[in-house]
Amino acid sequence: MAQLIKLNDYVSRYESDLSRYTSLFVRLKARRWKSMLEEETNKQGSVPLQEKKVEELKQIFLDQLFISQIKWASSTIKEKSNPHSLLYSDSRLRSLVQRFPDTFLLMYNPVFQLKKAKVQLEVLMLTPSKLICMAFLDGGQDVLYIGSNGHFWQKKMKDGEKKVLNPVISVRRMDHVARQIFQTSETELPIEKVVVAEKGYITHQSPPDDVLFIDGQNYESWLNELKSFTSPMKMMQFRAAKALLGRCAKIKARRTGGGASTSN
Repeated sequence: MAQLIKLNDYVSRYESDLSRYTSLFVRLKARRWKSMLEEETNKQGSVPLQEKKVEELKQIFLDQLFISQIKWASSTIKEKSNPHSLLYSDSRLRSLVQRFPDTFLLMYNPVFQLKKAKVQLEVLMLTPSKLICMAFLDGGQDVLYIGSNGHFWQKKMKDGEKKVLNPVISVRRMDHVARQIFQTSETELPIEKVVVAEKGYITHQSPPDDVLFIDGQNYESWLNELKSFTSPMKMMQFRAAKALLGRCAKIKARRTGGGASTSN
């Protein structure tokens, strides 16, 4: 389960002590899962837990942990933000959190303070070996996206077609922001740019060499390849995460009921 270290412009406890909370998350996750299994085993008595039941418990466990993740990514011991209620039903956020390893650090729609401007990006996933900048194409089953090097792509559906903003623009913006921050923090972590259409299809006559396109044909295999990555967290991954978190905007209010304050 990936660790959600930044969510929008909410204050995150990972910002206060990244190494402490990443290790604490792994310990708490293991402890809670063991406790849930023991509780269910005691209910069953001498009857062993069936595989189907274990899978059901696992999903319940992951859903509970997902709620805790949003809490951690929107509060500290002394401060809190007010996460939008729709985040709890955000299927993409849930999938990103639940389907990647514990060693992956997720920033979801983070807002960066760059000089006097605030810039919101899409999805940044810090793995032990690289930073993945992800842009997602929204659409239902079998939607076809026709890529171009212009400002817009074509989105073809059963009931018609429409223009959508070229997602390559988004991943290149993320790449640019990350590189700027890495250069000022002596961080050297490879950056990969990925455009994702989970259920649809992407076609492009002259695709850019620096962007990876993932669609319904290879989404699961791409995901499984990332899930199988077993490397522990690395020092450069932590340095990159700290550098990015240090440039994020934060909107927060004190838990004691004091007036709202904004900090960049």
